[in-house]
Amino acid sequence: MTADSIDMSLKDVFKLPKEETLNTFHKRMVSIPTTALEMLKEELLESMGEERSKGIFIRYGWHTGMSDGEKVRSMEWNDKMDLINAGPKLHILHGYLEKVEVNDIRFDADDNMEYIDLSWYNSYEAEGHLEENPESPCPVCHTLCGYASGYLSAVLQKTILVNETECRAMGHDHCKALCMPLDKWGEEHQNEYRYYQSASMIKELDAVTAKLKEERDYLSKGNQVHRKLIEELLSKQDLQNILNLLERETGLPAFIEDGGHRIVRQSEGAVIDFELKGLDTRTTDYMEISADSGLLRTPIYFENKIQGYCSFIYKGGEPPSELDRMIIDQAALTASIIRLNENIKINTEQNIRRGFLNDVLDGRLDKQELYKYAQYMEIDPDANYWMMTLERNINEDELSNEVETTETLIRYITLFFRERSMDAFAAQKSNKIVIVMECSSFKRIFSSRDTFIKKLLKYCSARLKDYKFFVGVSSTSNGLEELPLLHKETLTALNAKSASKQIIFYEELGIESVLFQISDDQLINRFVDNQVGRLLKENPDLELVNTLQDYIENGMNINATAKAISMSISGLRYRLGKISEILEIELDDTKNLFSVYMALNILKAQGKI
Repeated sequence: MTADSIDMSLKDVFKLPKEETLNTFHKRMVSIPTTALEMLKEELLESMGEERSKGIFIRYGWHTGMSDGEKVRSMEWNDKMDLINAGPKLHILHGYLEKVEVNDIRFDADDNMEYIDLSWYNSYEAEGHLEENPESPCPVCHTLCGYASGYLSAVLQKTILVNETECRAMGHDHCKALCMPLDKWGEEHQNEYRYYQSASMIKELDAVTAKLKEERDYLSKGNQVHRKLIEELLSKQDLQNILNLLERETGLPAFIEDGGHRIVRQSEGAVIDFELKGLDTRTTDYMEISADSGLLRTPIYFENKIQGYCSFIYKGGEPPSELDRMIIDQAALTASIIRLNENIKINTEQNIRRGFLNDVLDGRLDKQELYKYAQYMEIDPDANYWMMTLERNINEDELSNEVETTETLIRYITLFFRERSMDAFAAQKSNKIVIVMECSSFKRIFSSRDTFIKKLLKYCSARLKDYKFFVGVSSTSNGLEELPLLHKETLTALNAKSASKQIIFYEELGIESVLFQISDDQLINRFVDNQVGRLLKENPDLELVNTLQDYIENGMNINATAKAISMSISGLRYRLGKISEILEIELDDTKNLFSVYMALNILKAQGKI
């Protein structure tokens, strides 16, 4: 018993009438109808929400239970069971319920209460809920839980948490509750203890206000950056200016890459010393690169596909803020618009140049018109040019897609030139792509035409993997007027293509280039067959063919030829006699041998010998 107990035992006080019993515990009592409490609960739910109203009724019960528990401890009592058993009686006296049953109670070896299993009957909260509402998905007896927790915590001098496990409002026969010390509950149920903590609404409002202010500042800053991005966009600035603006406004280095993870542009402070492959994302995501660095990345969409990524670089392990996420999304959208503008500009410019090139090749422009259109398109009509015509194998099974494939290829070729700031333009003609190169622009970047063409073919093959490309290359002209002649040279060179020879230069063809200008391949093949057809048929291993070519190239000199091919003169004479017999010509007949030699060179250019 406590030192300040009154002269009344706990057992005797419950023998008094109800009003006298309550007056013993409380100086003054106020009667509150349950209907008023239910209406109050409804108003609190509407104005403050379920969480706050639940906390209010739990703390209301808690304070009532604590008051009763402290009064009980001041009376005469024998043991803890006296204190515990008084709780249900007081609970009923308050009118919160009609009956309480203690189903089970357990103490540990040190006589500390471990748990109490209770049943509650006719809870005013459960009954009130069912009168106006359907069955609840969760328990509703918050006042009862609060009262039991407050009372037991006061009389046992230890924080006891009471959780309702079954509730009449949920459809159960009656309500059930489990009472245990706070430290015995799991983490999930310990979170219920937050409802017992008195929270200052003013403090919470201050926190909400601070959050709103932070979000307002974010919106203000985000709007400011957005406005500057729009200004840069309207002033036709490129991606480099956009990235420099982002770094100035956010303090974060930024960069943009294409779909193949190649850096397109980067801000002045961006240092990219890490691998980008494998960092793909379809949304705005933060990715850790190392223990103290990371990337905030967002995709750049164009034509409904991811065409690249915009990224912020973070150092020091600090994660991105919501403002950073907002700004990078705006930056990605701006980059998409710039890409769209560039694409429209490229397509428009290329369509104009394509039409101009076709007009020149077809001879539809006189010299005056040619110069006028060239100056309008900022093309120097008197510069030196060379041309290549690109041909690809046609997919017979998908002829309907060939036009689209050709347009796609022209777009890739145009981007290849644009990425390298090269002055070139392309057009489609007779299922081939004609490309005109300005010599000085080309020489600034590449040391040779062969190196350049191989890089272009590699670039195209990486994007159109199912095709094989062949290129015919012209000589150099002294102005745009000679483009039709260059075009004929490229087509002549293409006639000499073979499976093993993709790039053919017109200047390397020699005299046989005259024959290759015949558009009918049958005429060329007929000429070759007439000259050396019998020799090819009689000598499939080409031994005699090679001997004949060596003989002609050594000036029809037997001694020089024998020495060049390391053969005896008698052996060489035998072979030459056999060749003469098969071809039915004299090998000292210069006129006939010239035709034979031209046929051999055609076969060589075609890769057949």
